[in-house]
Amino acid sequence: MADNSTLIAVSAFSGLAGALLTQMIGMVNTYFVDKRKQDWELATQLRLKKIEIGESFFFVTGEMMTAIKKNIGYWKNWNNARTEKSLEFLHKETFKFNTYMEKLNMDNWKFNLISLYFNVLFTNDEVVLWNMRSRQLYLLYIDLAEKIRHAEDGDEKEKLYQQYAVAIFDMCAHYEEIYNRLEHDMNVVRTQLLNEFVFKPVIGIQNFK
Repeated sequence: MADNSTLIAVSAFSGLAGALLTQMIGMVNTYFVDKRKQDWELATQLRLKKIEIGESFFFVTGEMMTAIKKNIGYWKNWNNARTEKSLEFLHKETFKFNTYMEKLNMDNWKFNLISLYFNVLFTNDEVVLWNMRSRQLYLLYIDLAEKIRHAEDGDEKEKLYQQYAVAIFDMCAHYEEIYNRLEHDMNVVRTQLLNEFVFKPVIGIQNFK
């Protein structure tokens, strides 16, 4: 009788141990499946945000590059301008250019997040430094144009025209370098964006419920 009781007790314990083991295995499997699912969801959110920021950067940068190219053409073709009308025309175009560039930077906050997601040359710190230089060159150009308009014909005006030509040359060189950097960053973002559109399966994704 004792042997039977012992056998029953051992069988009951074995059954309980088996049930507990099965439950533990199920819990562990559930944990790892949930973990993989959570990792996949986070990776998907990051991927979508990266694409959103990259596309915004592409739009803003494309607009900037078009404006820069257009105005470099104006500056190079009109840097020897010596009439009131031509000076006024170049002044208006340069003013519109600077206003448009500032508006692009202010209205497109996503553009400023690009260095968080992509390895670009124009980090936020770099943008601040280059914008400061842009303003310095613009103010110098405006100052010289104003002085030329009010100067009497003669040696003084001729010197101002020479300084004006140098200022235009410096602005061209400055914005050509900006254009080259933006073009580099566009290529970087394009390459990384194309990689994001390639499907990257996550191990265990087929087990998600």
